Amino acid sequence: MAGLIGLFAWRPWEKPSEVEWLGAYRAWSDELQASLAAGLVVSRADCESAFDEEVGAPSQELLQPVAAAARGACTAPTSAGLQDGRADVVSALVDAHDDVLPPRRRRDLGAIVSSGVGVRPDVYCWQQAGWASIAEQYAIVRGGQETSLKGIADRARNRIDLEPGVCASFSWYLRRAKPASLSYENFEIAEALMVLTHQAEHLKSPSASEADVECEAVQHVRPLVRAAWDAKYATKLALQAWELSYQRLPPEFRTPACRDGGPLDRNPHSSAWP
Repeated sequence: MAGLIGLFAWRPWEKPSEVEWLGAYRAWSDELQASLAAGLVVSRADCESAFDEEVGAPSQELLQPVAAAARGACTAPTSAGLQDGRADVVSALVDAHDDVLPPRRRRDLGAIVSSGVGVRPDVYCWQQAGWASIAEQYAIVRGGQETSLKGIADRARNRIDLEPGVCASFSWYLRRAKPASLSYENFEIAEALMVLTHQAEHLKSPSASEADVECEAVQHVRPLVRAAWDAKYATKLALQAWELSYQRLPPEFRTPACRDGGPLDRNPHSSAWP
């Protein structure tokens, strides 16, 4: 925090960039989280004062709604309120870029979610330029929680936003066309199904951990592929999802409970896994 403040202090003639402002917000947010985790009582006035001093108003018009959402966390300066505030910041970032390069609503992908997970969100596919900007800023706001950003779940608005490459992979699924047997595009179909159902599971079970949600997602691949093609191809893509995606995830996205016959096995009476 001191380094960030010093950075701005030594360049009073320059306005902080978007990246610098978001970094200052993240540092303030982490500091507030640490204070709350330590059991300290933070008043709304103290919270807002610290925000104004350490973060302040951004000079970029794009970030002004984001700043309002960020400062809004001080309305209820608790751990839960801070988490809600961070979700509001992500929503505001999405809205800001939505206005510049609007994504396309995909009812066909929403139908896949509805049949596989049982929720009915609005699903949007982004253009590459817009998604690249969101991914960069999201990584700052969320502190690098995701290895690569492929989807965002917005619980408050029952919405899923997807990276362009994920959406492109669904063209095979929707056409019921199979790529060549040894093509990497087979894995891309499996991964796209995992990304979509992962975000959908966040909407369905807001309190579930990333590891639990990812375990649910990898198990959605088999039935969704079987419904579109056949059992043999479903087994192939399910194994690719498990071996090439799930098992290579960071530790926080995996759990020993995710196994054949384990506590998170959705179909414990079957030996087919995942």
